[in-house]
Amino acid sequence: MYHISDIKKFLRCQRLYYFSKDENNVFKPYLRSDENIVDLLKEYFGIKECYEGVRNDPGERFFSQIDQYEWFVHPRFVEDEMRVNVPFMHKNGDLFDLYFMYYGTYVKDLDTLSYRITLRVLKDLGIKIGEIYLIRLNGDYVNEGTIDPKKLFLCENSFNRRSLKSIIEEVDVDFKRYLKEMEAFDPQKEAPRKCRYCKLNGLCDHYDKCFPNEEKDADDSILTLVSSQYKNRMYEEGIRHLKDVNTDLLEGSRTQYAQIMASRNGGLFIDHYSLSSWLDKISKRPISFIDFEWDRYLIPSYEKMRPMDVVCFEFALYYIDENGHMEHRTFVGTGDCRREFVEALLEYLPKEGPILAYNAQGAECLRLIELSVIYPEYKEELEKIVDRFVDLAVPFIDGLVYDVRMQGNYSLKKLVDICSDYSYKDLDIYDGMEAVYSWRDIANADEEKGEKIVENLKEYCSLDAYGLFLVYRWLIQLMLESK
Repeated sequence: MYHISDIKKFLRCQRLYYFSKDENNVFKPYLRSDENIVDLLKEYFGIKECYEGVRNDPGERFFSQIDQYEWFVHPRFVEDEMRVNVPFMHKNGDLFDLYFMYYGTYVKDLDTLSYRITLRVLKDLGIKIGEIYLIRLNGDYVNEGTIDPKKLFLCENSFNRRSLKSIIEEVDVDFKRYLKEMEAFDPQKEAPRKCRYCKLNGLCDHYDKCFPNEEKDADDSILTLVSSQYKNRMYEEGIRHLKDVNTDLLEGSRTQYAQIMASRNGGLFIDHYSLSSWLDKISKRPISFIDFEWDRYLIPSYEKMRPMDVVCFEFALYYIDENGHMEHRTFVGTGDCRREFVEALLEYLPKEGPILAYNAQGAECLRLIELSVIYPEYKEELEKIVDRFVDLAVPFIDGLVYDVRMQGNYSLKKLVDICSDYSYKDLDIYDGMEAVYSWRDIANADEEKGEKIVENLKEYCSLDAYGLFLVYRWLIQLMLESK
């Protein structure tokens, strides 16, 4: 049995589909939803009775009950080993109106492939299609104490001033051709070819299976050149190192310049004057290093929340006081802990001095601005804290410092690996999404397991915060050594 996700993988990379088809990965949603969306949509449509499909339903079940209901929720259909389902279907005479779900507040791109395959299957099975709608979340909706589905959802049958039905029907997808190609694909007969997905957002999990004998790229490989549309072309032309870059194919950003100069200077580039000026601005103590963790909610579960809003559930803080002593504070909350988060932050954070975070403006500062709107009584204090933030990512993304061991990766974790012996691999929780999933588990954990999760969360977030200090100290050391 095939699903639309299989076709998407195959079209992206045939070998990705082949290697992943036997994997049984447990799906973990990026967005949290504590409410049952189906029940909320039933209330939105005013549905009292309906057909409800379940996982692995036989395709014929829908047809056996087609005359018993007006509304159909997640009916499953099978045609030529292709399995699809529709979130909501409404019988309107001889026609069926289709309702697809978009899990967001603003539709940027339509998932036309999924819709077209679904439509093709339904038509092949003799189902006559009426109107096609897309349900999305209302970004202006605010939870005022209880969730009102009538205001929470928006239902539209057009996109960019065109009807959804006309957009979906304008291209007829021959999914059976894809299924034949998928069935015939033999990785032993077809040599692997590199594509943009091989190293997009990190190395593909199956990269070593495709290229087992490939030599490891050098730290200053031309393939690490950031924001470059021509790096693969240069690699194919025989250019292997940043120092040998073809300047005619160079966009010429500050970060690219730093990378190239680091390659030419033995592995490290420092813009001494600019870095010194940046460090001088944050030399006054106390100096704080802080990291937040938060979860993003699809449905606004708590009062004053909008769809896609976040709940900050943890922070870890290190600060160096006027006497050079380092102090450490942490907070982990449960449930709707937004107020407790703010109050703990105001209690633990020094009242003055710079506050260092990584990508601060798009992360910690943004979270505090959101909290200042929810709790206007703390607005003035939170805005003063926002004004004190310094983004530790700036020296790297602005090209003031580059070490070829970064390999084009500007993440805090990569920098911590370079400048210290600390490793996230030693932790039970090793990245931000794992922290989120672990925090979600607290609600259903017993006391002992819950305490262990909290302990693991503190270890992870604290390493992020301490990592800020390690990177800051490393920048100072680089300046001293270069003199």
